[in-house]
Amino acid sequence: MKILIVTPFLPYPGVPHAGGIAVYENLKRLSQVHEVYLLARLEPSEIQHIDDVKNLCKEVHLYPFKTPANRNPISIIASYITLGLKANRLIKANSFDLVQVEFTETGIAFRRPGIPSVLVAHDVIIKPAMRRYEASRGFLNLLKLKALQLAERFIARKFDIVLTMSKVDRDILLSLDKALTVEVSTNPHGLDFGREFDVKREPLSLLFVGAMQRDLNVDAALYFYQKVFPIIRREIPGVKFYVVGGNPPDALLKMAEDDPSLIVTGFVKDIREYFFKTTVFVSPMLVGGGIIVKNLQAMSCGLPVVTTSIGNEGIEAVPGRDIFIADEPGDFAEKVLMLLKDPEFQRKIGFNGRSFAMDRFSDDRLFERRIKIYEELCGG
Repeated sequence: MKILIVTPFLPYPGVPHAGGIAVYENLKRLSQVHEVYLLARLEPSEIQHIDDVKNLCKEVHLYPFKTPANRNPISIIASYITLGLKANRLIKANSFDLVQVEFTETGIAFRRPGIPSVLVAHDVIIKPAMRRYEASRGFLNLLKLKALQLAERFIARKFDIVLTMSKVDRDILLSLDKALTVEVSTNPHGLDFGREFDVKREPLSLLFVGAMQRDLNVDAALYFYQKVFPIIRREIPGVKFYVVGGNPPDALLKMAEDDPSLIVTGFVKDIREYFFKTTVFVSPMLVGGGIIVKNLQAMSCGLPVVTTSIGNEGIEAVPGRDIFIADEPGDFAEKVLMLLKDPEFQRKIGFNGRSFAMDRFSDDRLFERRIKIYEELCGG
């Protein structure tokens, strides 16, 4: 097939965020059996990776864009509109068999084409707004939710099929419009099952990872540090908390300066080294959509995970066997302490989590499912 992929994030080896990794893994595998064309935004820092992408694609079309330092939403929305308009022109000028648009926002200005079309909804965009409204109500939150519902329905209706990362996300989209065709098809993420399970870990070390320019990751890290970590530290004074990910806010960096038990690394080249280094992965996600890939990454590395109900939504691991779930600070601390105090128990939960992730989320299995959807859509 001749496939066009449209994405706001350049997919390349080592891209430092889960969405980019997913697009890259899908692109890499598609290019082995199909003719792939790519349209993507290009940040100035990504120029060095263009050749890596060109090696996988028949053609690469790039739209230069620099995310503003203050992440001005108007500028970012304008870039999605520009990307959609470029996609429309590209489709009109070529004879593609299939077009796949990554991330719901990319479809704002996308025009329904005369060829099979797929929207990959990495996150359902109304989901965080739904949870904010449920938590605090208020007219402004309701207004934001209604606006996002209209926008998401408008975009989703343009596509022959929408792929979500979880059943929860599928059900939310169908609640907006029962006429939509929505399937669960989790992205491949290049999970690391190749290294030995037994590695030497730093004792009493906790890990959180995430792109730290995203509010949901900052909120999760601060929630853990301010409400959960003090409880743990009272029982185990020597425990350390690593926060790993690019663009941490100044407030978090200042906390790390004042507290040697908090280590904020900023961007690291290979985040897997921290998954193999630390003792327990903490993921107190308060808001989220799609699937929390960081939890799967930790599980694939044999690192036991403590997360919230939200953090396990798309994964559906068995609590107490493959993963630990806690939605209150005291309960969260108790489960982390349980793992920190018992190395053999750590190993058991880590092993179970890794086995679960290998069985349910191996790239081969996920990609096989994705290809089947493409073939059915194209009548193959």
